Amino acid sequence: MWVATLAGCSKQAEKTAVSGVVSLDGEPVEDGQVSFEPVQGESGKMEFGIIVDGTYSIPAEFGLVPGEYLVRITGNRATGKKAKPDAFTEASQGASLDIMEQYIPPQFNTGSSLKVQIDPVEYLQQDFELISE
Repeated sequence: MWVATLAGCSKQAEKTAVSGVVSLDGEPVEDGQVSFEPVQGESGKMEFGIIVDGTYSIPAEFGLVPGEYLVRITGNRATGKKAKPDAFTEASQGASLDIMEQYIPPQFNTGSSLKVQIDPVEYLQQDFELISE
């Protein structure tokens, strides 16, 4: 289950800047990605925004053209385990790296059916309040 909240300006625009908040079970997704893929038959190209501290943004220059998009959301978190450094990381950083895991349920990424309609506006606030059930 998911809830999308939309708010936009009415000014016509060729590409729409999109940003919003992403949460899972009421908690912000601290690190991840939101991708918008045009559904079959729609114009436009896939664009994505990086999630940082629960928010993402796609500026107008990389924005979305009007149409329907399939949305895929991923979230990354540290597992508490460390990776052994390779020759490159030893030379450049000298420390081991956190092993990360993707924790957003598949119904929001690999098996996503989340869709949004992008209208010809200058800016769109598109929040995703994901529920893992």
